[in-house]
Amino acid sequence: MTPVFGYDAVVAGAGIWGCTVARVLADAGLAVLVLERRSAPGGNCRCEKDEASGAEVHVYGSHIFHTSDSKTWSFVNRFTAFNGYQHKVLARHAGKTYFLPLGLALLNSFYGLELKPGEVADFIAGEVAKSGIPGTPRNFEEQAVSFVGRPVYEAFIKNYTAKQWGCDPKELDASIIRRLPVRASYDVNYFADLLQGIPRWGYNALFAEMLHRTGITLRCGTDYLAERKHIPSGVPVFYSGPVDELLGFRFGPLPWRTLRFERETLPVADFQGTSVVNYTDADVPYTRIHEFKHFHPEDAETMRRPFTAVCREYPAAWKPGDEPYYPVSNPQSDALLARYREEAAREFPGMTVGGRLGEYKYYDMDKSVARALETAETFLKKRNA
Repeated sequence: MTPVFGYDAVVAGAGIWGCTVARVLADAGLAVLVLERRSAPGGNCRCEKDEASGAEVHVYGSHIFHTSDSKTWSFVNRFTAFNGYQHKVLARHAGKTYFLPLGLALLNSFYGLELKPGEVADFIAGEVAKSGIPGTPRNFEEQAVSFVGRPVYEAFIKNYTAKQWGCDPKELDASIIRRLPVRASYDVNYFADLLQGIPRWGYNALFAEMLHRTGITLRCGTDYLAERKHIPSGVPVFYSGPVDELLGFRFGPLPWRTLRFERETLPVADFQGTSVVNYTDADVPYTRIHEFKHFHPEDAETMRRPFTAVCREYPAAWKPGDEPYYPVSNPQSDALLARYREEAAREFPGMTVGGRLGEYKYYDMDKSVARALETAETFLKKRNA
């Protein structure tokens, strides 16, 4: 790589945070160099076409864009149309299928009742009272039971969580499940946000359009950490890789959970009737099955094809070199993160560290876009002051 001259800023990582930062800076007239380690932009939203079924396969697990923030929604809609898909998730437990999230559809089916909306709160309070949870929950299990009662916890949360995190939920901090709302309605939309959808022509097209602008230069297959010696001092850098990797893991790696995916194309038009089904029982090794054609119900030709692409999702222990998905938040990792942040600020004073990996925080896509907009706009205000 030749020395980087003629750029006003460098963005390291072309995931949704990095692409948003790059676009805002370029719209303000800056020349931006985007360096992406992978062979294409998009981060973990990257998709592939399954030729037999015609489905857009989400390579790193299902991604549904949903938000209640009109500014974020307006920004992403500059680059693509969204199809209005409304996400619904089913759960399999003990041979039966239930609608998530926790609401009247699940409660009445699970308990064999006919609760009315005004009866839900008292019914759940009664289930919680029977569980004997202390006033201040001491761990994940007690916190979850305090929200929904023990029977629902045991059926839909306990074993799923054990598979997801690789440990007994009693070993997890209560803060991991800060809230678990129970809806007093038959609304089975998984997200409460009114603004939802999948990019009509796929996530790859969204990212390509975000970066398709005079002033943005994209270099894929280029690792910022290997090339940063060529970037002149004083050039602002927006880094969205892991903050511990930025510093060579000098204090040890931050802990993550990773995922393993098993994908196959089946000779049926429809395998499970919906996009995502959770498997909550301990004797099923995976947590979810994704069926991707359901993300585009408007694509009648693909829906009719006698093939479908599905993917089983298996959580797994993480080690350096694996794809990091979920940060493991506990007092030890919080202290280690603070140490890395302090060291990064001292060693790279002109750098902004952000995004899911940089901040060591799980973000939905809309929150990542909102954070990136705020980051870029704050930088431009200071630059122009």
